[in-house]
Amino acid sequence: METQNIFTFLAISMITMCFGWGIRGSAIGGEKGAMLPGAFMGILCVWYTGSELLMDNVYLFAAACALGYFYGGMEPYGSTMSLVLTHNSPRYNPPLGYLALAFKGSIWSGLGSAFLGMSFSAMSGVVYKWYDFVIFFALVPLVQEIGYRIFNTPYDPEHGKMPKVCFSKDSREEWGRNLVIVAGVLVMAAIRRDIFTIIMWVGGALAGSIGWVIAITFYDKELHPLKNGKMLFGKWEKLKIVDGWKIMEFTQGCFNGLGIAGAFVLGWPLAAKNLEQAEAAGKLWYMLPEKVDTVLSWAFCALIILTIFLFIIPYRRNGNKITRAFGEVDMNIVEVLERPCYMVGPLALVMLGSTTMASIICCFTMYYVIAQHDGLERYWDYKNIKLIRIFLILLGAVILAGQILRGYTLWETWIFYCVGYILFDLVYFYRPSRVSENYRNSKSVKEFLVSFGGDITVLPFFHILMVGLLVFGYYNFR
Repeated sequence: METQNIFTFLAISMITMCFGWGIRGSAIGGEKGAMLPGAFMGILCVWYTGSELLMDNVYLFAAACALGYFYGGMEPYGSTMSLVLTHNSPRYNPPLGYLALAFKGSIWSGLGSAFLGMSFSAMSGVVYKWYDFVIFFALVPLVQEIGYRIFNTPYDPEHGKMPKVCFSKDSREEWGRNLVIVAGVLVMAAIRRDIFTIIMWVGGALAGSIGWVIAITFYDKELHPLKNGKMLFGKWEKLKIVDGWKIMEFTQGCFNGLGIAGAFVLGWPLAAKNLEQAEAAGKLWYMLPEKVDTVLSWAFCALIILTIFLFIIPYRRNGNKITRAFGEVDMNIVEVLERPCYMVGPLALVMLGSTTMASIICCFTMYYVIAQHDGLERYWDYKNIKLIRIFLILLGAVILAGQILRGYTLWETWIFYCVGYILFDLVYFYRPSRVSENYRNSKSVKEFLVSFGGDITVLPFFHILMVGLLVFGYYNFR
């Protein structure tokens, strides 16, 4: 297997993750949004190998990384960031803030890269046994709950009862859930002597921690005057058209791409050696009977679709206000119920070689999570919100039908990743109510453009990255 140029791989990984991490924060956020940069990274790593066999099964690795990144997205960061950013607050504690963000960042990116590495080891068929993954993922919900109870409880801010180690004053911490998963992954990798996965975890963990520290430092400098009293971006800062938050996310993405790609380059000779038998046989590890794979994959697809009711039933909306429909509902419990439908069952199937499940995650599910998020939460300013939802449902049905009848090529998927999430963002940012209000309050073209704030500079940057990625995909994935 002849690999692609290392420097090209590192550069395109940084650019792609810059885009993916940025659009994650802009379009959807959270654990579901983190799936997009994860899928991007999985695709690029397979591309780097130069293996036709791996490219033919690229969704396996893209799905593994996407679902691996899902884990870290459940952790709150805003309150932790305030330890660094709020200079005049009693909570201002930069050393603690930097330490906390480095810690959380290492868990998030480390899990994404670890599961990506583990997928390569698993598909070789010579590192893991089928029961390794069955036992591991069967224990995930229980182990996560134990980790949460040990590290993140009690949580009762009204009565001053907080965990011994807590980085967020007004947000429920959940890093204990993922810390135990990190430990579990490393233990299983060590038992099976999967050095490649450990290398990948180290690369991702370092990328996440260093990336967070550098990104938050840059954001801090952008928010507050420099020692000479001037702002970092000068006149642009006064016009409020610089989005420091997005620059922070772009920086994080670049470091994620560089760190994971670098680890992959270092560890690939080990993974390639493990994959020699699979390459010679012309097929990857596949431990599920075809009928069982099909039934389980579509069953989990149905569960993913149905999870939307977990967020619809507890709430009712009156105008722009959300009220509880059935008394007090602990949304932490709701999210705990939802997560196994993504990061337990589907990821277990992927690790067992299910190309069906992997394809569903990389194609239909990537549309579903953004459509669900925006249709329920971001498009409320639209007068015809019901029609928009009907359109999103119908479009989802068409995409799902295409998934069932023919599947999607990598080039088609790449186009959606690059263009689809941008389109969802444009519908939100330039919604008619916002445009008309900004136009009414503006006395000139300049004022009208400035009224969009940081969006007026961020979105063109997204478009530049999008065009570059489409050109790359056209020559490599078509």
